[in-house]
Amino acid sequence: MLASLKFVQGAVAKKDFVPSLTHFRIANGRVMGYNGMLSLSGPIKMDLTASPKAIPFVKAIQTCKETIALHLTPTGRLSVRSGAFKAQVDCTADEFPEVSPSGEDVPLNGSILEVLKLLEPFIADDASRPWARGILFRGQTAVATNNVIIVEKWLGYTFPTAINIPRAAVLELIRIGEEPVRIQVDAVSATFHYSGERWLRTQLFPPDWPDLSRILDVESSPIPPPDELWQAVTDLAPFTDDLGRIYFVPNKVATTATIEESGASIELNLGVTAGCYNFKHLTLLEGVVERIDLSSYPKACIFYGNCLRGAIVGMRG
Repeated sequence: MLASLKFVQGAVAKKDFVPSLTHFRIANGRVMGYNGMLSLSGPIKMDLTASPKAIPFVKAIQTCKETIALHLTPTGRLSVRSGAFKAQVDCTADEFPEVSPSGEDVPLNGSILEVLKLLEPFIADDASRPWARGILFRGQTAVATNNVIIVEKWLGYTFPTAINIPRAAVLELIRIGEEPVRIQVDAVSATFHYSGERWLRTQLFPPDWPDLSRILDVESSPIPPPDELWQAVTDLAPFTDDLGRIYFVPNKVATTATIEESGASIELNLGVTAGCYNFKHLTLLEGVVERIDLSSYPKACIFYGNCLRGAIVGMRG
């Protein structure tokens, strides 16, 4: 029981004025959580129908040390008993949305979990560009961008339909930590099925992305960055200005554009004479970039990694 509750808990809102978003729905031997975008469902051995408040119900189940007994009280609460322990959890009588998997089965020919983990840090948080607030699976690649960095990962197989998975769903898929066994897709949603009759259903963002080839399909001369670069960025981060700028100047990585100005610097030859980047964006590239063309600044700098390519756009100095 607790395993199913933990599985669906990620789709429950902690605070909301709509009761169905903060409650579980238990009916027909299943439990479901729903937060307006995501719904998760799993089997549960309970022969009753109720909509208990999610967080106190999970806490009550976690406290139980022995066999658990559940029943609805005359006041409409869900009673949880285990040995000497007893708790009553408030329920809502409001109508719960009817959500279920829909769409055509999509064959899954390879892993997606590691791809999601890799690309999640590069998803944008930009309401004006909803297409960038997810990971786009299309053809043989998956792509994410935070509007400063683009990363395109080769899948090693062809994804049969284009879907743009919202970041909230990406985080839940990562939290679950298992490869789905199959996927269903319709015009507005995708359902990821897992072993044990569990599933996650999410709304989808539009898959209509801008043409990225004009950025990525350009000539470049990438070389491996010095191993010391990432530690230098970390060490200089506390000394950056309000915009978090890191400068690449001849033979140095610095927090100011010229060595005569105040600030901090570390001697390091990157083979370039100019560059300015936000330190947080540079930090995201550690462990991702194997070769990069920093000489393209102020144009986008193309980089390559393990079965991936991408670009980073610098800041104005």
